[in-house]
Amino acid sequence: MINESDMRKLNPWWSNPTVINEDPQIQKWNDSKMRFIPEMRDEIKYDFSSDGHVIYTLRGSRQVGKTTLIKLQIKKFLKNRVPPENILYYSLDASTDYKDITKLVEMYMKKTAKINKGRCYLFLDEASTIKEWGTAIKMAVDNGTLKNCTVVVSGSHALNLSKAREKLVGRMGDIADDNYNHKILLPMSFSEYVSLLDKDIKKILLEINSKPDGKKDIFLRLLNHEIDPRLEKINLHMNSLNNILREYMLTGGFPQILNNRISTGVIPANRYTNYLESITSILNMLSIDENKLKALCGGLIQSQTSNLSNINLAKESRLGSYNTVDKYINILDNLLVVLKIHQYNAKSKNRIFRKNPKLYFQDPFLFHTFNGWTNTADNFTTSLKSIEDETILGKIMEGIVADHLIRWAFRYSKKVQTFSYTDHVFYWKDDKNREVDFILYDGDTIEVPIEVKYRNQIRCKELGGLTSFLNKTGKKCGIVISKHDLEEKKDYTVIPAPIFLLLM
Repeated sequence: MINESDMRKLNPWWSNPTVINEDPQIQKWNDSKMRFIPEMRDEIKYDFSSDGHVIYTLRGSRQVGKTTLIKLQIKKFLKNRVPPENILYYSLDASTDYKDITKLVEMYMKKTAKINKGRCYLFLDEASTIKEWGTAIKMAVDNGTLKNCTVVVSGSHALNLSKAREKLVGRMGDIADDNYNHKILLPMSFSEYVSLLDKDIKKILLEINSKPDGKKDIFLRLLNHEIDPRLEKINLHMNSLNNILREYMLTGGFPQILNNRISTGVIPANRYTNYLESITSILNMLSIDENKLKALCGGLIQSQTSNLSNINLAKESRLGSYNTVDKYINILDNLLVVLKIHQYNAKSKNRIFRKNPKLYFQDPFLFHTFNGWTNTADNFTTSLKSIEDETILGKIMEGIVADHLIRWAFRYSKKVQTFSYTDHVFYWKDDKNREVDFILYDGDTIEVPIEVKYRNQIRCKELGGLTSFLNKTGKKCGIVISKHDLEEKKDYTVIPAPIFLLLM
């Protein structure tokens, strides 16, 4: 049962604000060679003109840094002289009942009302371990307990968070139109990764980002067969960029994984197993067969970049059932493990539901984690071998591009509250089965065919799908993502993969 003693142990700054520096998460962050602060910290707005409540959900993979983000925000509050008692942090991973949340909130708000006035900030970490956490928050909103409070509810169990927040429809509070309540903390983008590792390139990126839509403007110029001079400037750093991209393909965007790699030269085995266990523990709650999941992931590794039907995937993974494959893939999608890229209908500007999607792992580290799970060799050794294999490297690169196109589409979406990546990133095929790897559609006028040719030489005959798309749609230019080349062609602009990713 939750009591005030428990609250004080988890909130020692109530007695002494400086002890936030002794928090394990803060100390680990301070000791890191690469101190990453997600952009998400500034995207969550905490203070509002009215005394109403605002509730955010914050979800993301394990090890991606949700708790560290929360602790950094608490440290910022304390530095800005927010009354310490107005900040509550509580990890609910040891709780079993939503009534614990109800008691916690009521106990805290009664205590705070006697000490201070002003807005309160409640951080309920790992709330997704409690099935009915949404019921507890709903009750607190309905009885007025959360008046003048900003609440951040975090968790790794995306399915639970999604289900529970359905009970909070109409109760999340009023925020600005360009903001949104349901936040997702993703692994670092390649741009964020590069900014940590190369100060010279970071300086160029800061210059580009100093202007509104700076990256977008450069990207749109590519569609007019124009290579912005700033890209030429970045191109001078290709040796460094290629080295950093190779590391990104190994570590992915997980800050702890990057720091392990920099500090020790390897990625410890427990990093892979910890992530796997966090996924399998959630799936066990859903009565998912771990052996079947392992078999499916083996099939996904082999078929990534292909629009393999669930029936064929069921055969390859020996699951036997189309419905089992469909169920497992949807769960992995909700858990931010895989991405489903659907085929594009150029007339309706939407996906074709009856066609098979292409499946990608959302982050390179996830690819290596599940690839290692299905192999007998050491995970890190398997990962190193993978990025030396041109075929596997191409699959990993396509997955990275898919993820970054989704980030771009979200950043410039006019409907962030209802954003769905399946409405913006697709693949395309013509009636002769010629394919374009990706179509990026912003929902309005931007409709870009993108081919990923991450190899030393690009052959024109491999771009028949792109040419076909341009002819059928009347679009003037596509993009070909290369390994090294930066040049203008008649129907497309060629751009090196690392430079393209920096624009996303």
